[in-house]
Amino acid sequence: MDYIVRMPRTDSPPSFHARPKIVALTWLLAAALAAYLGENLWVDGWIRSRFAGLPALLPEPLTTFWFAVFALGGICCVVLLVCAVLVLRHTRISSRVKIFTGIAVVVACALWGVWFSATSANSAVAATQDKKHSVTLNWNPSNSPVAGYNVYRSDISGRRYVKLNAAPVRGLAYGDDTVQSGKTYYYVTRAVDGKGRESGNSAEVVAAVP
Repeated sequence: MDYIVRMPRTDSPPSFHARPKIVALTWLLAAALAAYLGENLWVDGWIRSRFAGLPALLPEPLTTFWFAVFALGGICCVVLLVCAVLVLRHTRISSRVKIFTGIAVVVACALWGVWFSATSANSAVAATQDKKHSVTLNWNPSNSPVAGYNVYRSDISGRRYVKLNAAPVRGLAYGDDTVQSGKTYYYVTRAVDGKGRESGNSAEVVAAVP
């Protein structure tokens, strides 16, 4: 007599396929967050000192960009913690992978805390220091009749000047109270005639704000 024996299905449970995805997601998110925060904390200043024309990735304290980075970093930390719990509870992930994943999550979240502490502390210092500094410019009168003078400022010597005054300055002095502590500014003036035409740039002057 022949017997037919039906073997039970040996399909792998769904969790087996989910294992590499949750680990990869956790590592990718932790690496991206740590890389950005590390650039803000230790690399951005070095880059800006050598390549002043490049846009800064470090947001100015308490600006919209700063709050956006703060909120996004907090969300990333929450997601990382959830992922870490899922990894730790997964029965098909080795203990070694769990340990290294947990370390990666802790490092990324700790960097977010350091970033918040450093940037918020800088914002408090900047808020008090910026109000105490201003630059006063004085210049000699033009040899030709003029209607006033326009004052231009840049953070790069010799180019990218931006006009500061809305209307031509009638006198021979101008006070710039929008400077920030620790930065260096470059100023030029241009004489303006009655038709609004400007002269060339004056000699550039440098002001280093303490």
